[in-house]
Formats: sequence, C-alpha cells, structure tokens
Amino acid sequence: MQLCNDHNRSLINEENKESTDYLLRGGIMNRREFIKGAVITSAVLSSGSLNAAEYEHEDEKIINQLVDRENPSVLEQKHVPVIKIPRTIEAGAWFDVQVKVGFMREHPSTRGHWITSIKLLVDGKEITETGLKKGGITASFAAFKIRLDKGATLAAVAHCNLHGKWISGPVSVKVT
Repeated sequence: MQLCNDHNRSLINEENKESTDYLLRGGIMNRREFIKGAVITSAVLSSGSLNAAEYEHEDEKIINQLVDRENPSVLEQKHVPVIKIPRTIEAGAWFDVQVKVGFMREHPSTRGHWITSIKLLVDGKEITETGLKKGGITASFAAFKIRLDKGATLAAVAHCNLHGKWISGPVSVKVT
C-alpha cells in the first residue's frame, strides 16, 4: 500500500488539465502524476498505533492521511475523517461511533463532488461500511453502533469520488 502526501507531488499547468485532474494546494495535478508521486513517496510508518500502512484491503491501492497536523493542506482539512465516541465504554455494551469527513472543514456534498463511502475499522480490520449515493443530497457523515469486549483502536476510511481514500487518525477505545 502506498501513502500519499503533498511533499513530492508535481503540479501541472491548468492549461494541461484533463477531466481526471485533482485540485491540490491551489494547483492542478494529473491522475497519472498523482499516482506516480504516491508510489515514489510511499512511506513506512512505525508509530505503534494504527495507521494507513496497517490497514490492508484488496481494493485499497493508495490511501491518503494527514501529514502534518499543525499545517494541514486544504485537501486534508476537508477529507481526513474524524471519529467521535463516548468517553467511557462498558465491555459488551453497544455504543455509538460517529464519523464526520473533514476534521477542520466540512467536506462538500454536491452533484459533482461527494463522499461515496465511509468504513469503520477495529484494530485495522474493516467491520462495517456505509455507502452514500451520488447526487450530493447526504452529508459526509456516518453513525455506527458497535460493541467491544476489550480495548481496541478505531479508524475510519472515507472515499471521495474526486480525491480518493482518506484514513483518520487512530482512536483508542478503553473498555471497562
């Protein structure tokens, strides 16, 4: 799996723009250049917590994540999911997990730009997913009800129809 960041991406002129271009940091990037840059800048993360490298799924070729929390790009602000859970969770009891796409700015939901799916991961394994229909009539948000018998690490993966897949930061769940 390759991780994308903004450090080694090359921008092309707007006059060379194709219908498959990506808008990044005020410039335009061709899909081929985006993928090429992602492969070249693949990273191995060894923080000990759940990250994009630990989430593996057969159709997940490239996944984006927040590179610098202190200086996020506009793209990261609108695409990195954020997870909200209760402070205390009882073993075996159902609890709500809310996922909002865009940790600093709400992701757009228009006919041409929307979130197509949101997945919830527990300890790196996909446990549930919700799909959002084309058309931009739904918010970039999902709520799941799950239960755990022991502590775990949650993460969310959101797919944008224009900008690909994005993973949240890990959220540790302490079960009492």
